[in-house]
Amino acid sequence: MKTIRLMIGDWQAGAKEEYFFGNKLLGLLAPANDTQKTIVVEIATPDGTELPMENGVAAQQAVLQNVHKAKVVISKEQPDKIITLGGNCLVSQAPFDYLNGKYGERLGILWLDAHPDISTPQMFYHEHAMVIGNLLGHGDPLLAKETSHPITPEQLLYIGLQPLTDAEYPEMDRLGINYEIQDKKMLSIEKIQQWIKEHAYTKIAIHWDIDVIDPTDFHSQYFAEPGVPMFDESSHGRALFQDVVNTLNVVQDMAEVVGFTLAEYLPWDAIRIQRAMAGLKIFSE
Repeated sequence: MKTIRLMIGDWQAGAKEEYFFGNKLLGLLAPANDTQKTIVVEIATPDGTELPMENGVAAQQAVLQNVHKAKVVISKEQPDKIITLGGNCLVSQAPFDYLNGKYGERLGILWLDAHPDISTPQMFYHEHAMVIGNLLGHGDPLLAKETSHPITPEQLLYIGLQPLTDAEYPEMDRLGINYEIQDKKMLSIEKIQQWIKEHAYTKIAIHWDIDVIDPTDFHSQYFAEPGVPMFDESSHGRALFQDVVNTLNVVQDMAEVVGFTLAEYLPWDAIRIQRAMAGLKIFSE
């Protein structure tokens, strides 16, 4: 079994430079394992330049290049398992596409996220909200073309999904996705286990968007940015950190985890310390 680690600091798909720093910090936090090759997918370093709007979305060409670079790396390595450290949610597109091509109907996808990520350029202007749509062969038509092995709606199970926007409800129906809003209680282990058994999935790919967690319980995420009021137009996560961890621990005993993505990590306090030090002359003398 060959497992690789992909470091993909994509920040353009979420139009937030801080995702780039979060990616670097995740690389330091991840448990050491000399048997797993770590590969850094080269992403343009943020420099404060405003991202261009292209075909209704921010930095479309840059995001497209990031996905293509990840595809090239994966194709060269031909791994059995992929750990992906983001960056924003778009980083799962290339690895999950590859894993679906490798395992097909044996693969189930657990998407831990407060949001469905099925948007189109007509619905939203940030690519990270389109990654599931892209993997289904929809989403952003340009990015969807990078999907070589589209998933099916049946392969997808949302965990921690919050109330959708007015545009997302009909799109979910159009795509044929079954889902359960979990604003009161996260999906139970029993329901996850039942879903895995009913579909006879022996392989699982897990996408963990940090914003599935309640921002009062875990602060290094989008909805806990210091000095920014919580966004009224978008539902924030309500899961507890430990409940998510407990779920992951149980799932890994149900089926073989062949893909794991950790995305949308925004370590605000570390970023503030870094910026404070950058402003002190003694560090540059």
